[in-house]
Amino acid sequence: MAKNIAKSLATWSVSKGLRLPEQQLDRVNELSSLRHLLQQLEIDCVLDVGANRGQYAQELRDIGYTGHIVSFEPISTEFGIMKKSFMDDAKWRGYQMALGSREESLLINVPKLTVMSSLLESKTAEKNTRSEQVAVKRLDAMFPALISGLGCKNVFLKMDTQGYDLEVFKGASDCISSIKGLQSELSVQPLYKNMPHYLEALAVYESAGFDLHNLSVVSRISNGGLLEMNCFMRRSN
Repeated sequence: MAKNIAKSLATWSVSKGLRLPEQQLDRVNELSSLRHLLQQLEIDCVLDVGANRGQYAQELRDIGYTGHIVSFEPISTEFGIMKKSFMDDAKWRGYQMALGSREESLLINVPKLTVMSSLLESKTAEKNTRSEQVAVKRLDAMFPALISGLGCKNVFLKMDTQGYDLEVFKGASDCISSIKGLQSELSVQPLYKNMPHYLEALAVYESAGFDLHNLSVVSRISNGGLLEMNCFMRRSN
């Protein structure tokens, strides 16, 4: 009965042209789903790759996650801001570096909106973009000592590297079996040159033993179509 009433109310609201605050609801649903997934998998360490100023790490704390957070951010100014913000968090650790498929030194493109920084070239010309030389490491090289040092058992890998997530994933090939879940940003409309198609990324994650748990909208294009999504995946049982 209650289900029918809710459905009727929903269809009536739509017929009248009423719209709920979609973006805010998407964020609430995403964070609620993330919290539930972390609890289900009993996650005690989140690897925050592409941390920027620590926004994701702060969201984890705000939704009640109390385990370890290891943040990776290559841009010096943003890393400095994040480090200062988490200096009193005993379960936070940060590394000023990028992660990728091999160890090297690369130029990262840093626009005014630094959350859009990428090791790939943007498909649109942006003003006031600078470059910074950054160190790139494989997660494989750090994972064993890092996780054993923290005493963690269940690891979650979050990647938000503006088109470079698959390179990060390739650099974790030797330790990926120890990762219980992951989050990756997918661009339906590519924002950077030579970035993988979102279906390719999903196929790679699935071939490594992960099942799709949830998709959430990050942003849309002007006509309402999808621009970016976050995918949440968990290791197959």
